[in-house]
Amino acid sequence: MPVPLGRYHFTNEIPKDVREFNKVVDPTVLEPGDLILVCHLKPPWISRKIQSYQQELYDWDHARWHHAVVSGGDVEICEATRWGVEAREYWRYMTGHYDLRVRRIATADAAARAKVAYYAATMARTPYGFLNVLGILVGMARGNLRGRLPIRSSGVICSQLYFEACMRIGVLLSNNVRPESVTPSHLSASGQMIDVPLQWKTVR
Repeated sequence: MPVPLGRYHFTNEIPKDVREFNKVVDPTVLEPGDLILVCHLKPPWISRKIQSYQQELYDWDHARWHHAVVSGGDVEICEATRWGVEAREYWRYMTGHYDLRVRRIATADAAARAKVAYYAATMARTPYGFLNVLGILVGMARGNLRGRLPIRSSGVICSQLYFEACMRIGVLLSNNVRPESVTPSHLSASGQMIDVPLQWKTVR
């Protein structure tokens, strides 16, 4: 049963839809460099296409995750969205419309994991890798699920942001995929990560 947030202070006002849902992931559970995998309960078309592609690689437990978010610790996150890489707070995912899974690199200490969050944050304002997504979908249509993308972007996609930040601390989360082709399912299936049990708190 969720317990109240109590005296926890936030930089910004808690959005109305979060207050109405009245339940958030306990900010103290999230550490810098953690991975937050996201599945919308009613995913839009592009998210369903990502899930379909991922089911060619993994079972549904891994394939269902269509977005990857880098935790900066507490409520802070960094993510690659269609507007580019942005740093923000996690409220968007605390509305009851998403399933979440938190993973942590088992092969790195807290200081190294914090660098993952730092390296991701240094990518702020980097454009989104639309061509990478398109290349993945084209590769899927051609039956080429693991090779070089037919088209690539200088921007980044969500899972690539986390994967490349991990590479910068010497951690390769998957051996059989190029950074621009990494999907959330690769991160979900990585044997170098462990799951962090979710704990919830009520807003009021």
